[in-house]
Amino acid sequence: MTLDRWAALGQPRPRALPLSPAGRAQLSHLTELRDLDSPGAAARIGAELAGERTLAPDLLGVRPWLPRDLGPRAVPAALLRSEWTGFLALLGEHGPWVYAPDVRAVQRLSAAYGALVTAAQAVAEEVALQAAQAAVARAPHWTLLPRLEAVPYRQPRRGAATAGALLEQEAAFWTLAADLAQAAHAAWQARRTGG
Repeated sequence: MTLDRWAALGQPRPRALPLSPAGRAQLSHLTELRDLDSPGAAARIGAELAGERTLAPDLLGVRPWLPRDLGPRAVPAALLRSEWTGFLALLGEHGPWVYAPDVRAVQRLSAAYGALVTAAQAVAEEVALQAAQAAVARAPHWTLLPRLEAVPYRQPRRGAATAGALLEQEAAFWTLAADLAQAAHAAWQARRTGG
């Protein structure tokens, strides 16, 4: 029954991938960082990351000004056109793709995601599942908790976060991602129009 509930959230084989101590340490650390600084870089990065299935949903989910149907190959060029140069990063092997205008913004996103991972590690499966279901129900691209479930990362402890607290941490991450994207978009539009 629990497997069916995870499968409905896009995680058909929870905890099937092994997690080494080194892998556990990397759950919320930068796994990939690309400098998106030119149309050529955007084309190259788009080609290299064309198979990343969460790249487009993660990046488009917080950018309502971009078309929903862009594939991963086209997303880097769209980011460059709408927000100008920045860093495309993957936060953790099972985490979100983010695009940020500078290293400080990447650090802020990484800290917000790290807080979610730290809290989720301590909860029981049912709590993680309830939070994941609520997150996906709120927004289809809010899939951070189901993605973490690919590996046996949880080590439940007493006094851990509630499902509601986990949901709010995921919401805080996506709100920050959206706010940073909106600010970069607005700044780039103002520069382009001379405003």
